[in-house]
Amino acid sequence: MENVPNEKTGNAVVVKESSSAIGICALIFAILGIFIFAILFVPLSLILSIIAVVKKQYVWGICAIILNVIAALTSPTLLLALGLAAR
Repeated sequence: MENVPNEKTGNAVVVKESSSAIGICALIFAILGIFIFAILFVPLSLILSIIAVVKKQYVWGICAIILNVIAALTSPTLLLALGLAAR
């Protein structure tokens, strides 16, 4: 569909398609954070999941936040960086 001005009113028709790419990326990074290199993927996924929730991609964003919590609690490196690791 083209954005052609309407001849009668002079207004242009704009079609916006929403994409859930940010939420999907947040979820993928959260899954990667569980299995490999959590110190990089968990903060990146947390930022993307917050952006996804702000953009009303609730399902992707909340699932990514839940997986971020799981990744943070199972990563010894992140627990050490936060000062929560056992001595």
